[in-house]
Amino acid sequence: MNARRALGALGVLAAIGLAWRVASRRRALPCPVGLSWWLESPLADRLAGTRATLDRIGLRPGQRALEVGPGPGRLLIPAARRVLPGGEVVGLDLQPGMIARLEASAAREGLTNLTAVVGDATAATFPPESFDVVYLCTVLGEIRDREAALRQCYRVLKPGGTLSVTEILPDPHYQPCARVRELAEAAGFRPTAVYRGWNRYTANFTRP
Repeated sequence: MNARRALGALGVLAAIGLAWRVASRRRALPCPVGLSWWLESPLADRLAGTRATLDRIGLRPGQRALEVGPGPGRLLIPAARRVLPGGEVVGLDLQPGMIARLEASAAREGLTNLTAVVGDATAATFPPESFDVVYLCTVLGEIRDREAALRQCYRVLKPGGTLSVTEILPDPHYQPCARVRELAEAAGFRPTAVYRGWNRYTANFTRP
């Protein structure tokens, strides 16, 4: 019965993803706040490989990291722990509802090194060279002007800093690895590593 329910849930999610992908061809559609329950679920955690993704990003104690599009904090909450002691994480999300959920989650976890900011990834929200790491997970495809977003990532990273982009199937905004590399190199980044799984990859770049 549990297996049937799991397969049924995956079928429903696949149907939602297909409809979402078709709609996104006309307009960039970020994950609705109403679906944040799914992003916080154990099944999403398993399918998305939260721990493996953070391992591949390579966060270290003392770093200052920015997540673009953190949603309710599936990655950012554990990332805040990984940069301790002395580190800080910042989440930038376009949707105030997602930021509210992220702040509530951080408060429940007692995290004082996490800051949540409502803002546009294509805008100059932060000072230049203010982060050691910038990462995006299943978010780049939701941004209409991806080139501008990656230029901002380049601007806010310190020289030698890391840009990490993770894409997971069947996300409706999935971006192929070759396309991500093309966009990142156009923004000035140099590729350093690609980690692949059966339904996901993480591509890392450095700012020279």
